[in-house]
Formats: sequence, C-alpha cells, structure tokens
Amino acid sequence: MVESQKEMKKALIVTSEFGREKGGIQNWMFYVHTLLDLHDFDIDVYAYKEDNPFRKLKQLLQSQIYLLATWKMTLFIIPPLFLKQKTIFIFIHGNDILNLNRFQNFWLNYLCKQPQIYFIANSQAVAQIFYQITKRKIDLIQYPFLEIEEKYPETKVHKIPVFLTISRLVKRKNIHHVLFALHKLKSEGLQFQYYIAGKGVEKETLMNLVETLSLSQEVQLLGAVSEKQKEELYINSDYFLLPSVYDQADGSIEGYGIVFIEANAYGLPVISGNTGGMTEAVKDGVTGYQCDGTVEDIAQKIRKMLTTLFDGFALYEHARKHDYLKQKQFLHFIEKSLHG
Repeated sequence: MVESQKEMKKALIVTSEFGREKGGIQNWMFYVHTLLDLHDFDIDVYAYKEDNPFRKLKQLLQSQIYLLATWKMTLFIIPPLFLKQKTIFIFIHGNDILNLNRFQNFWLNYLCKQPQIYFIANSQAVAQIFYQITKRKIDLIQYPFLEIEEKYPETKVHKIPVFLTISRLVKRKNIHHVLFALHKLKSEGLQFQYYIAGKGVEKETLMNLVETLSLSQEVQLLGAVSEKQKEELYINSDYFLLPSVYDQADGSIEGYGIVFIEANAYGLPVISGNTGGMTEAVKDGVTGYQCDGTVEDIAQKIRKMLTTLFDGFALYEHARKHDYLKQKQFLHFIEKSLHG
C-alpha cells in the first residue's frame, strides 16, 4: 500500500535551470522541490538548459505529476500532455503571458481548456492579467516561498546609510533612476554607500552613469554574487532599493518580487515600484515604501525612509510568512487536485 501511494506521487519539475543561485523562478522551483520532497513525493527535476533530455526521458514520460516553471515548457511534455490521467501544475509569473504571438496565444488558450491542468499565479496582480488574457480564473494564488532562517536579524547601526540592490541589470529594474536620485540627495548633503549586485545588459550603462554623476566614491557595481556573498551584503546593509517599473516597450512587469522578502528577512526596509505584484510583496509604510519610479519620488521615499523608525519584528514576520515550511495552503491544493 505504501509502495502504490509513493508511485501515485511520482512528480517532475520542468524548468530552465535549477538551484538557489539561478534566479527568482529557478530559486522558487528549488524550494517547491524541497517542500514536496519532505512530504513523500518521489520528485525529480528536468532542467532543460542543464540536463540531457535522453537521460531524463523516463521521468519525462512516466511521471504522473508535472510542475512547470512556465506554461511554455509544456512543449517538453507533449506526450504526457495528451494523457488525461496526468496532472499538470503550471506556474504563471507575469512576463510569460504578456506580448504573446498568435501561436502562443492559441497554445495557452488550448491549455486553459484542459481539465487536468491547474494554473498557479505568483500574485493577485498576475492572476488578474491571466484572466484578462485567457478568461480563465487562476486555480491558486501562491506567493513565492523560500527558506527564512528562524533567527531574528540583529539591529544595524551605521553612521552613513548603506543602500543595496540585488537584481538582474535590465532597464525595467530602474536602477538608473536610483542613481539619479542618489546624486540629487548627495547634492543636498547626504553621505551614503550603495552596492549593486547582479549582471545584465545594463551593467556598462550603469557604470558609465556612475562616472558621469561623480558617484564613484559612493557606488560599487559588484557583478554576480554567490549565495554567501549575497547574505553578507544583506547583513552589512541598511536599506534595499529596487523601484522597478512597468516596461511598456516589451510589456514586462514585476510579477511579485521575492527579493523584497529576502531583504525584509535580514531587517532591511525596502523601496519598490508600485506596479504588478510589488504592491503585494511590500506593505507600504510597514516593510518599506512603494514609489512611482520617477527620480523625484525615489528621492522623496529615500528621505522618508531615512527618517522612519521601522519595526524590525514586523519586517521579519512578513518575511517569515514566505518560508517554505509554512506553505500548508500550497500542499493542500496539490493534494486536493491530485484526488480530484
């Protein structure tokens, strides 16, 4: 009986890459794997950028449960997709359902009509976008989760505030406007240090802007960092800045923003944008401030943040809700869907 139950829970995560250091979605899939592994799922991973598909062919064909990092990865499970006894969970993040071409729109709408497929959105904002596009309601709204240490962060005391950004360096992350805002505040007499960690196409542009704005003494671009280096940056910083904006050029939004939760877990108040899922990830005035992404509003929110006495316990408790061990709703949803 135990053997048959184990077989019924044979599951496969399909993602581009897998691991804590691979990025937001991949990091989430790592903790989905960790959580399900703790609850008697026989779970494996197919990371198509890392794994030879022939080595994973058995898992691709024989798994009963599939968890897909995005809906576009259904192309990797075409044979099982047409077998109705398979159960498929698809995570929706926001950017993956915007600016679809004709075939993508057709395929997504086809998937929406399949009774064995369940869609999981990472925020209410993304759930609304999904409904507007497909006219199908999301089956579960599940905020991304990760590991939050059961250790209340120590209070930081720096005479000069230390700001931090950890992100892919792309235009919609709006880091260039942060630099302009800090340049403005420097002209008003503010002393600070600002660390930017991450890689991306905007790195050279940002480096040139730092020089142009005469911020070389205050700003350091660190490039890609390891998990250990990231932890040290959080520990040694005071505030987290990432006022992302909606990119109208490619329809790109911040689906949620788990990086804000990471920062809160280390006791850092944050400044975020006010679009997409960021309005759910950041409790305005409690765990940080939302802004419209303009230089003036970023500068104003930094001024306000520097004079606000944030409740470190409130920041930590907000983060703790995202710990993977606390996701009973997610587990219940997966179990209920399998039986029904």
